[in-house]
Amino acid sequence: MNTIVNKDWLDHKQWTPNTLLAGVLTAVFFVLPMGTSVITGFGILAAVLWIISGKVRYLKDLIKEPWFWPAALFIFLPWFGLLYTPDLMGHGLAYAKKTHYWIYGLALACSLPLFRGRRDILIRAFMAGIAVNAVVALIQLAGWLPDRTGWYSGIGHVYSTLSTYLVIGALCASHYFRRASGSKSRLIWIGLLALFFVHLVILRGRTAYLTFLFISPLIIRNLFPKWSFGKIMLVCLLAPCLMLASPIVRDRVELSVEQLRFHLNAGEDVAWGQSYTANQDRFYMWRGAFEIYRDNPFFGVGTGGYQKMMKIRGSEDAPLIAHPHNDILYMAVHYGFFGIMAYVWLFSQILKNGWRERDTPTGFFIFASGLVIVISGLFNAQTLDAGMAFLLALTTGLQAGLKRFSEQEPNSDLVA
Repeated sequence: MNTIVNKDWLDHKQWTPNTLLAGVLTAVFFVLPMGTSVITGFGILAAVLWIISGKVRYLKDLIKEPWFWPAALFIFLPWFGLLYTPDLMGHGLAYAKKTHYWIYGLALACSLPLFRGRRDILIRAFMAGIAVNAVVALIQLAGWLPDRTGWYSGIGHVYSTLSTYLVIGALCASHYFRRASGSKSRLIWIGLLALFFVHLVILRGRTAYLTFLFISPLIIRNLFPKWSFGKIMLVCLLAPCLMLASPIVRDRVELSVEQLRFHLNAGEDVAWGQSYTANQDRFYMWRGAFEIYRDNPFFGVGTGGYQKMMKIRGSEDAPLIAHPHNDILYMAVHYGFFGIMAYVWLFSQILKNGWRERDTPTGFFIFASGLVIVISGLFNAQTLDAGMAFLLALTTGLQAGLKRFSEQEPNSDLVA
């Protein structure tokens, strides 16, 4: 009789390629906040087991799914863009190589039948990982552990990535709280939500602060499903006040206010990205990216070409800038119309498919991840960041586990 794969993981007799693959994929979600090298190592191991176990043969089934083709376009464009990039051996090849993260997403999509009946173990592993990391960060804040990065990032390294994970974790914790029936379970989930919030406000991620404010109505809605829209929005107004209780948040907000004040008072030749200024380099990046896209609307300038084009047309005193810190502009400037189409196509599939099954843990996680990546991607190149690109690939692959795409899963995929 077939049983769910994760039931006998501790029994060494059950350590087949299938059970090992399921275990490694679970570990991938757990170690996501713990550094690029760690997650890449587990990802490579998962890909190897994916091949050894024979699950790679199910790739042929994925091409029938509507979410597969925008993902394939995301993989294809960086390599196609190498044909006309002005920076082939620099950023061009480096960006194209980042498509290896999609291998792990495809491996996950083909292996999801192993988790039938307990697919949310992956989401729980993700939340457990960011919870462990958050606890380590609080210990660093207390001075009991050294803080190597200077921003209480725990085991991880990049605060911008960690803070985005925390926003997703907070959304998922609120979803589990809404689904929980017992008071003990609810206490655990609300405790996790509080932990994620506390870690968020001791990091320096201004983008994540804004993202959290945008998605806070969804969190409040999950916590109090019977409340009216007006009451939910009223409570959401308290979120900035809670965040400003953190001196780190206050410092970052003060910096933003100073930078905006500079642009309001600066001359027309400097303000709002007309020329480079350290007071707010993003306006300069965004303006330059739009102008480059305007001149190359169809195919863009090729993979990784943004930096060289900005150096040619930008301010002489501007530092080298690798990308425009905006996902849509990143896709537009490098791949033109096709980049914009790929971006809209991929995220419309993720958000639509996740929303349709938002009442399930998997569906809600897909929707939450897609929404947070889109919002935070207005201020950072999330689809280029290693940690976020990895999460995007996994989120895309998880769509294979949604009910509308998994009804035909073969029972033979379960581990005996």
